[in-house]
Amino acid sequence: MRIGLVTDFYSPWIGGPAALVQNLSRGLAGRGHDVSVLAPSATGWGGREQDGDVEVVRVPTLPVPFGYRVRVSVPLGLTRWLDAFRPDVIHVHHPFPLSAAAVFAAPRHGIPVAATNHTIPSCSLWGLRGQPVVHVPAARMLGRWIVHLLDRCVAVATPTETAATMLRDMGFHRRVSVISNGVNTQRFQPGQSPALRQRFGLDERPVVLYTGRLDAEKDMEVWIRAAAAVGGRVAQYVVGGEGADRPRLERLARDLGLDSIRFIGYVEEALLPDLYRMADVYFIVAPVELQSISTLEALASGLPVVAVDAGALPELVQDGKNGLLVPAGSVAVAAEALEALVTDTRRRSSMGKEARRVAQSHDVFQMVAAYDGLLRDVAAQPGAGSDRAAAGRR
Repeated sequence: MRIGLVTDFYSPWIGGPAALVQNLSRGLAGRGHDVSVLAPSATGWGGREQDGDVEVVRVPTLPVPFGYRVRVSVPLGLTRWLDAFRPDVIHVHHPFPLSAAAVFAAPRHGIPVAATNHTIPSCSLWGLRGQPVVHVPAARMLGRWIVHLLDRCVAVATPTETAATMLRDMGFHRRVSVISNGVNTQRFQPGQSPALRQRFGLDERPVVLYTGRLDAEKDMEVWIRAAAAVGGRVAQYVVGGEGADRPRLERLARDLGLDSIRFIGYVEEALLPDLYRMADVYFIVAPVELQSISTLEALASGLPVVAVDAGALPELVQDGKNGLLVPAGSVAVAAEALEALVTDTRRRSSMGKEARRVAQSHDVFQMVAAYDGLLRDVAAQPGAGSDRAAAGRR
């Protein structure tokens, strides 16, 4: 089968959707499908590259004045890509320009569309949350736009039950398949990484880790303040990733006297498994996660997780079993949970084993198989590529 994946975020951008599309495209190619990814260019210029057996076609992009190195796709070449590749089915991932253009263009070419929704207004519009006069109508408009696009697709999936519920709350009333973003449990496994500890100048104290984007919706100020409340006597702290919020967070750590923290930026993909093996506890406080691939990677690596009891994180973190859940925004409770784990080796060990077990139920190969089945079903439906067929399934 010829499968076209269309995404508005893709490597080198870091984030759950980008990682999912890359893992999924490689997995589908490994199952014998002919796979092409239409994705934004990180440089602005379009082009073509090869990722193993996967063709990646880059469309031109323009910079935008917000976010960290965010660029908006210019969907030039979409029709040319559709005509040249001639996919049996298209799988889109965003309500943004490139994916949206594909949703409208594909039926005109007789190609059915499946969608995975990774977007909710509360996350995308996080920066407006303190301005209700603007935020409320903007959230309503974005929600309606998401539903409008998904209504034009033959099948819709989300990564978690929480994400499916949020989608229904936005007014989408058709069937939603829940398919985890998945994690490669063969690549991410428990172990030790003394070389990486040495590289970052870490000693024998337990390491508390976060890796991912450092943008406002990740609420990392709570993370830094909780780490400072626990202090450096019993633990050391590593923050991996980049984002618009990094300079402010580094200043905050200095102001709080948290000298046992290291901001290490992005770690190359090949070293990611060792980064988790270097750590003892994973700590995430973002209240709007629709799943969190980094949390899945931490669980697969046998790390207990301290997470906020918000978004979809409670679907991964079972309080008292493979980690601890804390109220969103509560520095004091988060610090108490962190200290409880970094000072209790036996508890970390038992929770780590349960963390690994939970991650194995989200194995990436199960994810690829589930999407393989979904996309085959979409491609096989008579007349699925027409606007009329899509409307008939609303």
